[in-house]
Amino acid sequence: MVAIYGVSMMPFSAVSRVVRPKRLVALAALFVSACSSVPEKLAYQPESALIDYPQALAEPATYLGKPVRWSGLIVQTQVQKTDSDIEVVYLPLKANGQPVQQEDSPGRFIIRVHGLLDPELYAKGRSISVVGELAASAEGHIGQQRYRYPVVQAKEHLLWPKVKEVEVHYVRDPFDGFGLHPIP
Repeated sequence: MVAIYGVSMMPFSAVSRVVRPKRLVALAALFVSACSSVPEKLAYQPESALIDYPQALAEPATYLGKPVRWSGLIVQTQVQKTDSDIEVVYLPLKANGQPVQQEDSPGRFIIRVHGLLDPELYAKGRSISVVGELAASAEGHIGQQRYRYPVVQAKEHLLWPKVKEVEVHYVRDPFDGFGLHPIP
């Protein structure tokens, strides 16, 4: 221990030995919180009990009443007498619970939510995720073709914020040979 102007100080090596375990704990907590998967609203335990979309599509009767967590893009929302049905193009989930934006899908499903959902808010093209139980399939049509929709009775759902597309153009600055800069 060293004293400078009446203030005692520990040598650097001793400080680093004392602080390092605390830093490791703080860093570990930061990583765990940063890597946390889905929002609390979409959480389900145990996750291993969740049924995947392809499983439910192949054998819908086998999985009636089983838990699912699915996501996708809204095709349309129809308001019924006591429920609202959201037709969704299935897209796989990212680690954070949002749908992966991709060009192909194995099919569609219906989210059934008790109560009124405004079709203007739950509009075509919006991303949605749901946790619920698999209910009896519903017959419908996609265009002129008949289609059997898996139905999820929603316990919780999350309408994701609209994604704003921004077009960015880059040009080379003739006075700066070290990089590209966006046009203001």
